[in-house]
Amino acid sequence: MVKNKDLTTANLEVPSQNLHRKNRWKLWTVISGLAIISATLGGLGAIYMGTTPFYKTNLTPEQAKFFQSDRIAGNIFQLNSPVNILVMGMSVLPENARERGYFHQLNSFDGLADVMLLIRFDPTTDKITMISIPRDTRVEIDGHGIKKINATNVYGGAFLTATTTSQLLGGTPIHGYIRINVLGVGKLIDALGGVTVDVPYDMKYQDHSQHLYIDLKAGRQHLDGDKALQMLRFRHDGKGDIGRIQRQHILMQALAEQVLNPITLAKSPKILSVIQENIDSNLSVEQLLTLVNFAVQSDRSQMKMLTLPGRASYPREFNTSYWLPNQLEIDQLVREYNLRD
Repeated sequence: MVKNKDLTTANLEVPSQNLHRKNRWKLWTVISGLAIISATLGGLGAIYMGTTPFYKTNLTPEQAKFFQSDRIAGNIFQLNSPVNILVMGMSVLPENARERGYFHQLNSFDGLADVMLLIRFDPTTDKITMISIPRDTRVEIDGHGIKKINATNVYGGAFLTATTTSQLLGGTPIHGYIRINVLGVGKLIDALGGVTVDVPYDMKYQDHSQHLYIDLKAGRQHLDGDKALQMLRFRHDGKGDIGRIQRQHILMQALAEQVLNPITLAKSPKILSVIQENIDSNLSVEQLLTLVNFAVQSDRSQMKMLTLPGRASYPREFNTSYWLPNQLEIDQLVREYNLRD
């Protein structure tokens, strides 16, 4: 059993809040399931793109075989086997950013994977497990030596990132990937109608070179895409990457409530349009709906949000800062959550 320790040094677990009583949950689940299927199948986008992957970059046949995405196949959107999906949030700057003095983000998938999340959908336990992988995690990248794991996408795209992550997690299979640009995250949240979240504390920061201005007050509030991105990008709280992961968990928990709401699900065609424009994935609409339908029907009170076990490097321990993975605790985590099954 992996035990939780101090948030800055080890496994971080944030249990999802149980916001509904059991009887209300069952009724809500049935309504939500019907809403997502009917609303989505009613959209021309879903009909047109049913089995077509959201590829923005092509995988070779050998690379496509690695993912074994055929496992994400069900009968009428029912997931039959456990699957692991790697989600990457991309941060991309123009090549001449320094000369221009303006570090604006580009809508591209070629940059650093500044957010990395492995999500396990397990129909055998009716549970979802999310594992955040700090972007500064120290790994050996095939053909490139010891680097931070967020650089894998620069060197070899989604495939190299997936194979490196699989090795880090002791050979854990990865059945699919989703890459979304930071600009796409804001658009998706706007398409959802925003998100209501508890901002844990005041956040204020500005960087004129990036045209980045963060100004959030503590407390429960409804955020649009721009404000949600401010919360995601804020790092100046003394906790660095781990603090940002904590805020990602808070926002993801709130988004889970928003995404699985029947009112939101009625917007599925619009949401699909945003997804089609702003993500790169080897998954099709049908496969994505299978995963979403599983999330609708699963018990969110049992959803786990974890962080890759390890510790922050000490000052001057290396020539740059790293998150140093604890392989023993990683192996325990892999066994506890049956990630290799």
